[in-house]
Amino acid sequence: MSIKSDRWITEMARTRGLIEPFEEGQVRKGVVSYGVSSYGYDIRVGDEFKIFTNVNSSVVDPKAFDPASFVDVQTDVCIVPPNSFALAHTVEYFRMPRNVLAICLGKSTYARCFRGDTRVALVDGSSPTLEEMARRAEGGELFWGYSIGPHGGLIVTHLDAPRYIGRDALLEVALDNGEVIRCTPDHELMRRDGRMVTAAELRPGSSLMPLYRQVARGYEQVYQPLDGHLLATHRLADEWNLRHGLYEDAPGTHRHHLDGDRRNNRPWNLVRMDAGEHIRMHNAETYGAGFDGEEHGAAIRESLARRAEDPAWRARYRDPLERVLQAERMRQAWAGDDGSRRASQAEVARNLRLRREITDDLIRRALDETGSIHGAARSLGCDRSVFRRFPEVVQSFRGHTNHKVVAIRELAGDHDVYCLTVPEAGNFALEAGVFVSNCGIIVNVTPFEPGWEGFVTIEISNTTPLPARIYANEGIAQVLFFEADEECAVSYADRQGKYQGQQGVTLPRI
Repeated sequence: MSIKSDRWITEMARTRGLIEPFEEGQVRKGVVSYGVSSYGYDIRVGDEFKIFTNVNSSVVDPKAFDPASFVDVQTDVCIVPPNSFALAHTVEYFRMPRNVLAICLGKSTYARCFRGDTRVALVDGSSPTLEEMARRAEGGELFWGYSIGPHGGLIVTHLDAPRYIGRDALLEVALDNGEVIRCTPDHELMRRDGRMVTAAELRPGSSLMPLYRQVARGYEQVYQPLDGHLLATHRLADEWNLRHGLYEDAPGTHRHHLDGDRRNNRPWNLVRMDAGEHIRMHNAETYGAGFDGEEHGAAIRESLARRAEDPAWRARYRDPLERVLQAERMRQAWAGDDGSRRASQAEVARNLRLRREITDDLIRRALDETGSIHGAARSLGCDRSVFRRFPEVVQSFRGHTNHKVVAIRELAGDHDVYCLTVPEAGNFALEAGVFVSNCGIIVNVTPFEPGWEGFVTIEISNTTPLPARIYANEGIAQVLFFEADEECAVSYADRQGKYQGQQGVTLPRI
């Protein structure tokens, strides 16, 4: 079985009435495109819609659709409510040959898509591609990422239904942090002020909403655009659990990673534990099973008290005049140096503290593990001046890049495109460090069986928290045709299927 080209589609439309009416080219100007493409046909949606409404608290039952749950409208622009759907029919009438199967997929114009190798930032510290996420989702895996919430703050959200959309032309958007985003021209990216703008409207210098992350003491921290502070990602995952009622915000509890991985901030990996029990558990992991936290604390307090009672210690560190005298003694010692002492100290610093063998990879790893230059220097056993040799690494760690657009260009040809849905927020973060709109409109995959004919009834789902527009008599989905090596023994027409020759919007019949 092979996919059929534009030549085959055009010939079958002319001689066999495969598609009627048929557009031999791609109509694009001022409309969502429709007509024959290289290996498919972009169909149009008619102006008759059945919009689902839940005013009667109906249950969506595929065996018994309640007509009272739909509002019938005839309009040039259909508004699909948030998290709802509408039924419509195609402008085109199809007549399928006995040896041909067709698959109807949604158009990326409504889906707003990325190339399959686009990486998504996940809260477990990984960044899989959309293509990989689509494969893993088929096995039932769930994903959580970052979104800008309804009130402008960063939140953890569920990334739903990563999937293949189809093929489309793409733009390449280069950012000042060295990352590149490849998406459809109509895909929306979030500006630094929170407004959305399509990729085609971006210009060099456009500033996008950044996702800044760093690791301190093994815990990931993210930049909160509302106040400019860093916030632990596991706290945001904990908030997701609270919003969805997985547990209560009980006083006297700590957040705990079930698998012990501080970077795995999937909500299911977070639980609440009694604070005392949590501290004792980690103390035992750090100091051994016999460690007594209260005894250890008492020993430290006793040691500090003894030191505070030492007259020499008190005189040196608590008497202001003694501190002045100590400083003067040090100045006099260095003033009498003929240069040999300074040379000796410099040589020691060069050989022992500057650590010429340190690389940028070691510097970045130490920064991520400790969360600061001071801590990284202590971890590596080097002087903090070492970090002056790695300004780009330090700048990247501090997140000073502003994620501005550097350049935009068109990519040649059509490409496989993917996207996903974020019902709670309508946007998500890419590993490139910016926030983008999610896939808002889904046209359910529909097969056209051999021997079937009629107008296609399509389901259009709006998975966003905002109303969505559908333009009548413009493109809505793409149909791919596959020709088998031989004709089937029994076609849809032979079975006299109940949807044979259907007209208008047709509800399921059981």
